[in-house]
Amino acid sequence: MPTRPAPRPRSAATGPVVGLVVLVGALAACSGPGPGDKDVEYDSLDALHHAATSAGLTCLSFTTESTDSEDVELGACDDTTLLAVFADGIDEDEFLAFLPRQPTEEGEAALAGPNWVVLGDTGDLLETQAGIGGQFLTDE
Repeated sequence: MPTRPAPRPRSAATGPVVGLVVLVGALAACSGPGPGDKDVEYDSLDALHHAATSAGLTCLSFTTESTDSEDVELGACDDTTLLAVFADGIDEDEFLAFLPRQPTEEGEAALAGPNWVVLGDTGDLLETQAGIGGQFLTDE
């Protein structure tokens, strides 16, 4: 008659450890960094930068830029993408006029929300739009 090998002793901590790993994984999936609500106003350039990068915008090097207007806060990512937050009272159809450059290159676009705009590569902005909302603007 064949004999079965004796069962290996299990550690009493195995069950709680597995349960803890499952719980931590579930919490990380639910509360990981995210851009937050879509189509919201941002109270600062830093808040827009955080939301956009959480939504997938690639921004390895972020620097603020000085402007001649108190109506706009401006920053740049990697010298290719511009982010701007506008003061109250600036209409969305005026956003592009406040930027130091326009989306004129092929494959470049401007994504705008209630008081902000991100100018950059259309492919990057499509992913960003999925996380923070906004609509694509044209300069026409």
